[in-house]
Amino acid sequence: MSTESQNVKELFESWILDAETKLSEQDLVQNMKSYLVGQHPEICGKCTPCRDGVIRMEQLLDMYTNETATLKTLKELEQLTYNLRSSRCSVGLDIGKNFEVVLENNYNTLYQPVKKY
Repeated sequence: MSTESQNVKELFESWILDAETKLSEQDLVQNMKSYLVGQHPEICGKCTPCRDGVIRMEQLLDMYTNETATLKTLKELEQLTYNLRSSRCSVGLDIGKNFEVVLENNYNTLYQPVKKY
């Protein structure tokens, strides 16, 4: 396990174990994207959920950074997260589980910038 993977693991453990920790939208999106980028060396590329899904998730998070995210963006991010449950390896399953926890604990933070009245 690389040093970067260990740092990412520590980050997610702090999010999972400390549910009271609420990040701002910008910090949350940056941390989520950093986690995905840190997982690139671990992805084997044999199945679509990881190989294509993780790249698409990064693009969706970039939409939040660029302030172009819509409700459709959030829904697609959720769908890709749940699709990772069909990965062939534990890396994809772990990414999916971690993102499920982050989405559940921080849904309002991600929903705020895309809600329409």
